[in-house]
Amino acid sequence: MDLKEIIKGLDYVEIIGDTGKDISDITFNSKTAVQDSLFIAVPGFKRDGKDYVSDAVENGAVAVISSSRTDKIPGITQIIVEEPRPALACVSNNFFNRPSGKLKITGITGTNGKTTTTFLVNSMLRSALSDTSFITTIMSGILNECAIFDRTTPESPELNRFFKNSVEKGVTHAIMEVSSHAVDLHRIDFIDFETFVFTNLTQDHLDYHKNMENYFNAKKKLFIKEYRDIFKCKNAVINIDDFYGRILCKETDLETITYSAKTKEADLYADDIICDTSGIKMNIIFRGKRLTDISSPLSGYFNVYNILAAAGAAISLGLDSINIKEGVQTDNAISGRFEKINGIDDFTVIVDYAHTPDGLENVLLTAKSLLKDGSRLISVFGCGGDRDKGKRPKMGKIAGDISDYIFITSDNPRSEEPESIIKMIEEGVMETGNRNYIKIPDRRKAILEALETAQKDDIVIIAGKGHEDYQEFSGHRIHFSDQEVVREWNKKRGAE
Repeated sequence: MDLKEIIKGLDYVEIIGDTGKDISDITFNSKTAVQDSLFIAVPGFKRDGKDYVSDAVENGAVAVISSSRTDKIPGITQIIVEEPRPALACVSNNFFNRPSGKLKITGITGTNGKTTTTFLVNSMLRSALSDTSFITTIMSGILNECAIFDRTTPESPELNRFFKNSVEKGVTHAIMEVSSHAVDLHRIDFIDFETFVFTNLTQDHLDYHKNMENYFNAKKKLFIKEYRDIFKCKNAVINIDDFYGRILCKETDLETITYSAKTKEADLYADDIICDTSGIKMNIIFRGKRLTDISSPLSGYFNVYNILAAAGAAISLGLDSINIKEGVQTDNAISGRFEKINGIDDFTVIVDYAHTPDGLENVLLTAKSLLKDGSRLISVFGCGGDRDKGKRPKMGKIAGDISDYIFITSDNPRSEEPESIIKMIEEGVMETGNRNYIKIPDRRKAILEALETAQKDDIVIIAGKGHEDYQEFSGHRIHFSDQEVVREWNKKRGAE
């Protein structure tokens, strides 16, 4: 594509060199630069892309977008911009011929529930015989083909390439998780959305955002008119049981469907809710009229909200009650989302991704409500290293208040010492007066000890990692799966 077309609409400071070059590809990674490509020198958290311009040119780049000019490499075209990240989004959209405009895209944002809601919307669309693609924390795909990304929301070149491939394969609808980092780092700038869904906002990512106000303001940009030229969208689906959701409802310019599990004042709400280990049954009411009854294999009261969020998105996309009902019924258990490990008959083991205070509280309270008289709730969890330290004692207090027995262990310690993370969690547990806890830094040993401790009808919650099949330590990563540890223990127990 002609470079002039690629930089159309780009807010640049100056251009040095020829803009009539034919560009074969675009990249922000110097290692993936190819002959006749355009390299965007994006600033990173540790190194600046400007440091790799020579490498990109050596690999074939003939044009560079950067925040400053260089005299070291003559002959290349230099496009100087104030901020390379928004520029990356602009040129990505142009280079791939604005593929999002040819799809109806639903973006799911919030702290908890994004992945499950994405899968539910996808299932409802499949029920309506729509061809779909989707992007989640767990997995992504186009039709039945798997796609792999390094992060929850891909960078704009990867995202636009994904949508272009989706269009070429006949996809009509796409669903994706939208993280706060993606908004703040301009990954979804200039993407055309049909609907934004807001699930909730609770403490997370404060290592990056520093406080809840900044975290909320990143999400808020999607829903307010001030940023509509960047975040294009028509509809909003908002949880008004959430404090921040109620603020969004007052400030959004989008056509809005509100949802609630508590008040009939919402456009969409649940009635006659029955939750147990076998799943959820309820009625969905939309603007005063019964829309449909629901029977879902998903467990946990928090999934009532995920089903309502997905139903709201489906309505905004023009789906009917049959599609919503069938989509919920046919949706299978999602890896690491209140996932019951089958084959254990005397007690229940559930693996969940809960890694925030609110997420852990929801999971533990749900499990507590499912306990039989005289049985116990046993929790196994840790907190990630190099992340928000403020949530560690909070999660410890939540576990101490709700659990009967606690195994404090490692999550992904990264560069921190596991014992120091565990100590911060312990402070929260001790505040509750609950002394029924044990500290075991080795996650495998902690899980095995919890399983050996469990008695008939107890529930063991293993929280924090969910679908992840690895643990991150300083400088290295190992294979590790909570589910595999449980299944191996159960298999060994059966053989004895």
